[in-house]
Amino acid sequence: MHILDEHTAEKYLRDGGHVAPNERVIVRELTGGVSNMVLRVERPDRQDDAFVLKQGRAQLRTAQPWFASLERVWREAAVLRVCHTLLAKRGESSEPIAAAVPAILFEDRANYLFAMTPAPRPHATWKSELLAAETNSQVAAAAGRLLGSLHAGSWHHAELAQSLGDRSLFDALRIDPYYRTLAGHREDSRAAVTRLIDSLEENCCALVHADFSPKNLLHSQNELTLVDFETGHYGDPAFDLGFFLSHLVLKACLKQPAHARYLALTKVFQQAYDEVMQTRLTPDELTRLWSRGTQNFAGCVWARLDGKSPVEYLSEEARREQIRSLARDVFAAGEGPWDDVLQLARRHFQN
Repeated sequence: MHILDEHTAEKYLRDGGHVAPNERVIVRELTGGVSNMVLRVERPDRQDDAFVLKQGRAQLRTAQPWFASLERVWREAAVLRVCHTLLAKRGESSEPIAAAVPAILFEDRANYLFAMTPAPRPHATWKSELLAAETNSQVAAAAGRLLGSLHAGSWHHAELAQSLGDRSLFDALRIDPYYRTLAGHREDSRAAVTRLIDSLEENCCALVHADFSPKNLLHSQNELTLVDFETGHYGDPAFDLGFFLSHLVLKACLKQPAHARYLALTKVFQQAYDEVMQTRLTPDELTRLWSRGTQNFAGCVWARLDGKSPVEYLSEEARREQIRSLARDVFAAGEGPWDDVLQLARRHFQN
């Protein structure tokens, strides 16, 4: 296996015929993730013909030891193709911000890598905008439509259930480092988290991205591009809801006393998501999905403090304890609507 980085990628591309022998090539590492090497390849002599290389790494870049199979890169490619197809079925969007995913250009099985189209430039991660106090409701709505399109388009899809039903990578990259690690570190979470893990196995009904977060949503002028699909699988989409909403609420906690603007984004997201989901789900199905989503929110938001991948920007212990207390209360309340979680969050953040 050829290990690619900023220094070795150019030779690999020329030797493989992916770029012409004499054309100029600029390779830059794209930072922000913990699990793979991601490189942007620019070709100055060929305008608008850049692409992105992604190669798997066995050891993730986290403080605690964390390993995963290199084969996950092929799961990512498979999930990316499915997502591309599901969004294409929606057709052209008249919304201010369109939802998109990259397209795969080529794969190299021997070297555990693939190439894909890049997000439009200039762009920024939605995470960086949120941390800079930019609470754009149009982006939140686009995120809701995007996730809703993936969930609704794959709802009770027998073929995807078979082809993407292996959840071993999801277990290795999410359940174990998030939920099991949390339960091991915090006895007061153990019973609720155990029930949560069981619920994920019992409610497999759609494609799950499992890394749907602001850091993986790239915002350009009129497009929101979703990236990072390696944890994708056919399972319980309630995990995506909980995982995504945990990121917005963590930022609401950080930005007190301006938390109301971030909590409001969750309602914008929910409305846009529900508008798409209502075309495929019954009202009862959607209610049950959100009820499970609130419990996954509690597990994910607490795991970002006491799991293997702690959030880096919430360092003040008093605010971290606000999140723990909120998660305990959501677990104690049991399955219910998102509005109930928002009421609890407002109460905790105003104290």
